Amino acid sequence: MVTSGIGTFIEGYDILLYGYLAGVLAQQFFPAADPTTALLDTFAIFAVGFLARPVGGLLFGHIGDRFGRRTALASSILLVAGATLAIGLLPTYHQIGRAAPALLLACRLLQGLSIGGEYVGANILILEHAGPGSYGRSVSANQVATYLGAAAAAATSLLLTAALTPEQMITWGWRLPFLAAVPLGVVVLYLRFRMPESPAVGRQAPPALPLAVAVRTAKRGMLVFAGWLTMVTLGGFLLFSYMPTYLNRVVGLGPVAAFGVSLGGLAALAAGAIAGGYLVDRYPPRTVAIGSALGVAVTIGPSFLLLQHGTVAAALGGELAWAWCIGMGATVSALLSVTRFPAPIRYTATALAYNVTVVLLGGTAPYVSTWLVARAGTPLAPAGYLIVMALVALGTAIVGLRPGRPPLLSTHLGSFTVVRPAPQGESG
Repeated sequence: MVTSGIGTFIEGYDILLYGYLAGVLAQQFFPAADPTTALLDTFAIFAVGFLARPVGGLLFGHIGDRFGRRTALASSILLVAGATLAIGLLPTYHQIGRAAPALLLACRLLQGLSIGGEYVGANILILEHAGPGSYGRSVSANQVATYLGAAAAAATSLLLTAALTPEQMITWGWRLPFLAAVPLGVVVLYLRFRMPESPAVGRQAPPALPLAVAVRTAKRGMLVFAGWLTMVTLGGFLLFSYMPTYLNRVVGLGPVAAFGVSLGGLAALAAGAIAGGYLVDRYPPRTVAIGSALGVAVTIGPSFLLLQHGTVAAALGGELAWAWCIGMGATVSALLSVTRFPAPIRYTATALAYNVTVVLLGGTAPYVSTWLVARAGTPLAPAGYLIVMALVALGTAIVGLRPGRPPLLSTHLGSFTVVRPAPQGESG
């Protein structure tokens, strides 16, 4: 569990560092004539990089289902560390012109390819090692690792912003956190090769094409998984990659204060994930899911109103409640991997549903939110966007997670049969 979590920590750090440094990257990789356009272009590359995630999910999902979870996770961490290092070494727009954003996009695509299998695989490995009655608490540790990685990215950005002058930050300081990917990646790669394989691997012969079997037999499960993820994905990426820029550019907080508030939001996410883990081990996941979605729908509007006061205290208060609810929902989503899909296609089916949702809502969250604020002329526009997704998730939880499934399921997958027990507390 620790080894899987460390890898997810690196994923959170590597992929979200881009979002935290978006303001600086916009100055480095695009013309400075129109700052808003440069920021939108930077967020567009952030979003486009996510297009590779479904491909990566299918690639590493196939590897994970066919050749083992450990092989897939070791490969993914090697690729993401290399791509993040490359960003730190790129020449800027002022040095090579239009080739600079093209190279930045190539690195983001490689990051997206690798991340497509990392988070999903780590969750699955932890759940398959966990015992009945501890699924939620075990996998919540991996959610916390993601948030700690994002917090490390935010803290690094905060320290650099505070310690360096604006000129130093623009000239060379922004490169340092990307270069840190090398030692972190080496440590995780070593640990990944030493961790035990999942006990679920090898119990049944995997299909030759897990994707074909997943599409044929698990369509409803993937739709339910994706429907629930709409809120979790959008809410998480708003906190991860948009709120520092929003607090700085829209609310008017200084860069240091914006990063500090973002760390508070990430702490609330982590606390919510831990609470969600304990709750799903005691109560039906459907009940926890409904509570999480209602919490976001009810708190997000007042929270964004509070943000507009423009103080650090108001900004913290404006993030904590809905961030906590999103964290709780993230633990529910991780648990759905084992309650929705049998082991021989679990990695592929989960990765496909997860990454398509992330492409549509996660990677585009900063761009769409920036566009909504400009288009609607109100700083409350991102709140309305998240309310809609919370209602989608609420409907999914009510309809798609209804109780009534038997405790033991026999799923016929082509030429073999998989028998899978439902985890304790499963309700649908």
